[in-house]
Amino acid sequence: MKNIQYKLFFLAAALIGLGACTNELEIVDPNRLSSEQYYATEAEAVAAVDAIYNALIIDGMYQRITPVYNDGRGDELKCRSPWTFLTGFSSFTLPATDGALEIFWAGHYIMVNRANQALENIPLVEGVDATLRERLLGQAYFLRALAYFNLANVHGNVPIILETPKGSESFYPSNAEVTAEKVYEQVESDLANAISRLPLNYNDVSGPDQGQVGRATKGAAESLMGTVHLYQGDYAAALPFFESVVNAGQYSLAANYADLFSQDPSVESANPGKIFWADFTTSANAEFNWGGDPNVNWRQFLALTPTYSVGDFFDFFPSAFLYNEMREELTVDGTLDPRYHATILSYEPEEGYTTAYGQDWFARGYGENDYFIKKYTNATDGADAFTAGYDYHIIRYADVLLMYAECLANTGNIPAAAQQVQVVRNRANLPDREAEFAGYNLQQFMAQIEHERIMELAVEGKRWYDLRRWGYLSGAKLEELKANDTEFNTFTPGEDELIPIAQTELDRNPNLVGNTAN
Repeated sequence: MKNIQYKLFFLAAALIGLGACTNELEIVDPNRLSSEQYYATEAEAVAAVDAIYNALIIDGMYQRITPVYNDGRGDELKCRSPWTFLTGFSSFTLPATDGALEIFWAGHYIMVNRANQALENIPLVEGVDATLRERLLGQAYFLRALAYFNLANVHGNVPIILETPKGSESFYPSNAEVTAEKVYEQVESDLANAISRLPLNYNDVSGPDQGQVGRATKGAAESLMGTVHLYQGDYAAALPFFESVVNAGQYSLAANYADLFSQDPSVESANPGKIFWADFTTSANAEFNWGGDPNVNWRQFLALTPTYSVGDFFDFFPSAFLYNEMREELTVDGTLDPRYHATILSYEPEEGYTTAYGQDWFARGYGENDYFIKKYTNATDGADAFTAGYDYHIIRYADVLLMYAECLANTGNIPAAAQQVQVVRNRANLPDREAEFAGYNLQQFMAQIEHERIMELAVEGKRWYDLRRWGYLSGAKLEELKANDTEFNTFTPGEDELIPIAQTELDRNPNLVGNTAN
């Protein structure tokens, strides 16, 4: 993080595979400290939690794989990559034998393992201020909850590991009796522990974390708790958590939507709608932050940028559905929604958009009707994609407002829901339709919510989960998705809602079973 330096925490050993030989457990690495040696001071307790945050920026989490898993399976983007891993999960044909399935799994269990270390050892460190200790534990609970939330969403019945390995048997956890619902229960438990310990912000705390931004807050934990309930279809349970975030007085919408996707640290830090994010930098250090233990030479760049950029790997491009949906409603000035211009790169001379990557549109070889992904790319100036420093939004306020509106509508208060939707629309300078929306029935309002979520959150990893929780992955709605994105032609209901657990993990661990996609 720009305001929390990622500590080089020697104890952050990764659970990259869940199997290991007994004799390996007895080997002592002279270059690493044991937990008995390490957890001795308050500073080391803080560093232990900082090490958990570091996992956010590796490839298996938000550097690349988590965003592309979430975007690639929706109908907003289509895949054109030569890498069969990307085309495989985007078209729901990925075999469990694809070795790249390890990346997401490893990245998330690295975070789980680091959180488990912190939760076990920080209570034992002497001399730590009691309120600081609670904040550190709250952050560890939140980050473990985030990891398991993602794991449940992607793989379903994952092993629930809540302690560090104590012997060879610990490396062979079973998921035979685990369901996604049980993982969600654990996430809820962790978030309850986080909410009771985390502050609204760090401005008024006392300790080494005073004034720092980027750490998990009560608002982040409540937002995630609401999302967990929402993903399970429990609007009544989700509502009070979103309501608490909205009424906390901690967040508001940035005036300029495009500023949400800036690499300028001063612009990023001024955004009042950031709730929780993965913090990347424009550093050009020698080593890429793909994974493993961090070191001082990491450059901490967002690999999603070259993945989406037409000027680089160009692995994905917007579907015609997304392009047309985002051009559907004009602003009060008769121009395209500014969120369109922040999301999609196209030739729009009437509105002053005639360049791409710092060059004339046609000089780049693009056609008048071509369009590409702009969000999270360097499409404006053509800077080096491998030093991209866009912070990746995990939770932001506009999403909370729209989820809050959805909960209000589904618990009988469509007029109040309409008000929240119009708050989000106002930033985009769209017509005031609050009174119109307030008169909608639930089916009409949900159709509007779907449109509003696409406009506000396209290419941010939300659409796939909206489709799944709304029941769009079967029947007539699935036929609509096939029309939006031909990659859904190979989707099989009841099987492809999840991504398979890697065969290599199943081979390593005799107690591990696959999911519906295996």
